[in-house]
Amino acid sequence: MKTFRNILVFVLVLGLFAAINLLVHELGHCFTMDSVGGECEGVYVPPGVKVWPLTEFGQPYPEAWDGYIGLTVFARAAPTEPASGFVSLMGSGSVAALSLLALFGLYIFRPRGWIRFPLLAQSFMFLDLLFYTILPHWFGLRHFFFIGGNTPEPLDGAIKMGIPEPTFIAGVLIYSALMLVGSLAYVWQSAKRYD
Repeated sequence: MKTFRNILVFVLVLGLFAAINLLVHELGHCFTMDSVGGECEGVYVPPGVKVWPLTEFGQPYPEAWDGYIGLTVFARAAPTEPASGFVSLMGSGSVAALSLLALFGLYIFRPRGWIRFPLLAQSFMFLDLLFYTILPHWFGLRHFFFIGGNTPEPLDGAIKMGIPEPTFIAGVLIYSALMLVGSLAYVWQSAKRYD
């Protein structure tokens, strides 16, 4: 019964972290745009509500909301093509960095109890980078199979930065394989240690 409860709690936490990482992804674009010399106007989430900047929280998206999962609007574009590519990459890149930190946290601190669930859920968010690169590029699907962006945004960004397509895809596949092995190994070790 304890295992079933743990799985249920993890699934709920995973859903919550998917929503949180939607914001991380879009804010990654926004903050990167500001840092490279462009200007982020705002971040919107379904059903077209502004969540950043906080001073304008709740304002509606001025155009028709076209079923976006999230949307970052820029008031001024990045000054160079590589900077624009960096902005595109840092949506999924921000989520990937946090996922790696969460996995390191699991192994370094070896938490017990409930804190394992958010860290493990965050570690699985590496799938944002994998899905957003591979699904649109290789399979013609959207970011999350049937919803989300329909172009490989991180890959397009890397190409604008001068990174060759095969190199970037190989890097994403290697990173994703290592994250998957690390996350599943942690689950396996936890099951043996705590149950």
